Amino acid sequence: MSEIAYQGYEVEQPEGFMEPKVYRVRWECPNCGHKWSKTFKAIPSEDPPCPSVKCAVARETSALAQQVANLTRMLLEQRAPATIGDKLAVKAIDETARIVMEDNQLTDLKDNIRRGESMAPKLPPAAQVAADNFFKKGAQAGARVLGTNKTLNVRQTNHMKTLGQRAIHGAFRNASVPPNVVLPKMRPVGQPTQNPGFVRR
Repeated sequence: MSEIAYQGYEVEQPEGFMEPKVYRVRWECPNCGHKWSKTFKAIPSEDPPCPSVKCAVARETSALAQQVANLTRMLLEQRAPATIGDKLAVKAIDETARIVMEDNQLTDLKDNIRRGESMAPKLPPAAQVAADNFFKKGAQAGARVLGTNKTLNVRQTNHMKTLGQRAIHGAFRNASVPPNVVLPKMRPVGQPTQNPGFVRR
């Protein structure tokens, strides 16, 4: 069957005051020659199927013939239609993910995310308030010790705020140590690691 032929549109003025204008879009069916139009608030991006009974019957007959052809091909090939998630590798990955999330109490991870978004779940309301108000002034701001009902007093909260501002302005930039100071010195390849707590008997 041929595609519906788009015939253009006309703008019709609204019937009442301050009402939006409408568009009367026209089509023609190349199969049966039927012409029709319909009004829209916005011009549709896709052409509708022909509303005539002749074309409707033809579409149903074509769809039925396609279904019969698909069923016949499946019977001849002795193969069922493709299914998603029937492979053992996929099932193993899904089951592993479920077990790990349940073991770590992370069953509320976001799974329908876009590139750049975080999978991390939202914080509980109390923890989110504590995080938002961590450096705010005064106990009334909600500065609490996480996991308890203990509220920091004004002096403690001001001290935390002062430390935060100093950290933001770089007061502790020279307090860090390079990693090679903490890590053990490099040893030659093939030499065993020296453990000072190990005594050979």
